[in-house]
Amino acid sequence: MSIHQPTNSIDTKDRETTELNNWLKKIESYHPEEIELGLTRIEKIAKSLSLLTPKAKVIIVAGTNGKGSCVATLESLALHSQLKVGCYTSPHLMAFNERIRINGTNVLDKELNQAFSQIEKYRDDAPLTFFEFTTLAALQVFSTKNLDLIVLEVGLGGRLDAVNIINPDVAIITTIAKDHTDWLGDTLEEISVEKAGIYRTNSLNLVGDIKTFGLLKTSIINADIRFRLIEDDELDLVLSFESIDDPQINCYQLQKQNIELALASFISLFKHVLQPIDLKSIFNSIQLNGRFQVQQNKPLVITDVAHNPQAAINLLNQMQSLTCNGSRIAICGLMSDKATKEYIQILDKSIEQWLFVDLPLKRGALATDLNRSVSHPNKEYPIHKCFNNMRLATDYVSEIINEADHLYVIGSFITVSEFLKLEKHFN
Repeated sequence: MSIHQPTNSIDTKDRETTELNNWLKKIESYHPEEIELGLTRIEKIAKSLSLLTPKAKVIIVAGTNGKGSCVATLESLALHSQLKVGCYTSPHLMAFNERIRINGTNVLDKELNQAFSQIEKYRDDAPLTFFEFTTLAALQVFSTKNLDLIVLEVGLGGRLDAVNIINPDVAIITTIAKDHTDWLGDTLEEISVEKAGIYRTNSLNLVGDIKTFGLLKTSIINADIRFRLIEDDELDLVLSFESIDDPQINCYQLQKQNIELALASFISLFKHVLQPIDLKSIFNSIQLNGRFQVQQNKPLVITDVAHNPQAAINLLNQMQSLTCNGSRIAICGLMSDKATKEYIQILDKSIEQWLFVDLPLKRGALATDLNRSVSHPNKEYPIHKCFNNMRLATDYVSEIINEADHLYVIGSFITVSEFLKLEKHFN
């Protein structure tokens, strides 16, 4: 008697994945080389699809750093309160589906294919960027799910970002620092104007820290737009806030400020359904991929997508909080349009050996250029290394790493993604 494994479901899944990959290539080919800035094109299509006014409550999260942890905390709070929640984030690490989650689960290939097909039907040859097309796909998927809460992460800036076609109930700006200066401006004041574009006169507008508050205060011209910092008594309703400093709570990834923003936002919308909060179980269950994420122990291997100077400072603090009895080694790849020299110099004195890698993108900084930013001499590793790709870098690490060493794979999302694809384990 022979046993045959059912292949229909496998074949169907393969077809759906192939179709999705074809859609993504097609959408990338639509991306115009020159495009008029503005939300008119995407807004028109969203209106045709009845996507502009979701029935769910909407929170938009902008900021240079901290968006991911804020979104993850909001998602966890919603699930803890038995609410239906959809989250849209970018970019992804391993699969496009990571960008759109329903109740904590990545969207299915089939659902994405249906959404893309629907958008294509209404696009009418309008030029859309990749992010505009995929934002419409997220909103289309969400419209079919009867959600209680939609959380949208801004991709770039805020004012002209695709998610800004939606009027939020709550708008959050986590931090403001220099990043994407080619698009957002060279000064913090210019960047603040772009970020503040997500604020509305009729939304609850929250700010992550006092420095960001000060920048926004001088940048927002519309006197009818009100924004504020979190008040401690808002949070006292559900917890003794000192408990966030509990060492058993995973604040490496989440960071207290972003927990505050998420809690205050959630309370403002769902105080009536809020369950008693067990911070330890909620926050320790959150795993932010690529955010100070432990991949293995002995040797300790951590991945982190910190890719600008402000994020590098946070990464440095996290690194220094861990006792290392060996050497700290970093595999690093960055985009050329980032403040690469400042980024490297922030981390330099805590890294014994840098291993710089070229990235498989036009925007990728050359490893040899990154190497010129290293300033301190090191007796044990006098010469830092440059590699053409991630595989060569990890092969080298396999030869030199010891059990007591710490390996950090850091920089752009593509750097961490290339590392994870190799599924490397160091002995």
